Amino acid sequence: MLRTLRVTRELQLPERITSFPKEYREDNLGQFFEACYDSERVLFSTFLLTGFREQEVMYLFWSDINLQLQTVRVTAKPELGFYPKRWEERQIPAPAELIAELQKHTRRPNCQFVFPSPTGNREQHMLDRCKAVAKRAGLDPAKFDLKTFHPTYASRMLRQGFDVRTVQHWMGHKSLETTMRYLVPATDVHGKLDQVKIPVKIPAPPKKSPPRKSPARETGSARKGRPARFRSGKHQEQ
Repeated sequence: MLRTLRVTRELQLPERITSFPKEYREDNLGQFFEACYDSERVLFSTFLLTGFREQEVMYLFWSDINLQLQTVRVTAKPELGFYPKRWEERQIPAPAELIAELQKHTRRPNCQFVFPSPTGNREQHMLDRCKAVAKRAGLDPAKFDLKTFHPTYASRMLRQGFDVRTVQHWMGHKSLETTMRYLVPATDVHGKLDQVKIPVKIPAPPKKSPPRKSPARETGSARKGRPARFRSGKHQEQ
């Protein structure tokens, strides 16, 4: 047994490859939301603009939303068997656009859920609705799911300039390293990237030859000062 452990430790095993988190592109999101009906738009806007996980949206109560303070909370619902990840409740600020969508959203009478099922219980078909919207938008439904809204939210917040620790709290991450994974390179960069060109040698300007000096014209006083034999331009013989 000890020999086996010693041999295993000496093996040069490859390290586990960490892939980039998957996120939605801005143009695909535009297509997606263009194809949403009103009830779908507010649902998936909540995913996109809060970064909430599927269960956190499923168990979202109207009491978790403060329209005046523009905040949304993740709270435990022991009576329904729901507890936040790592048992930690959290509150995040909501963008004005999301608050406006929630204000327009129809509230079902005698129902605590923000997004109830047709019978007034938990909505457990959010993923099916997501894929239906993607298909309607002409996108690949296989590439659309609910969990990808979570890393998309993190990447968008970090690119907007929010510091990592703030985003860590909003995401409900225990480790700062987990949040740092979402500092991925931007994907919509080709507009600026295409402006980067291969340097071209600039031809040197042609050398200018120095200007030729024209013979100076003598003034009258200069001619008077010359000997008489040079005034006529001929030498007189002695």
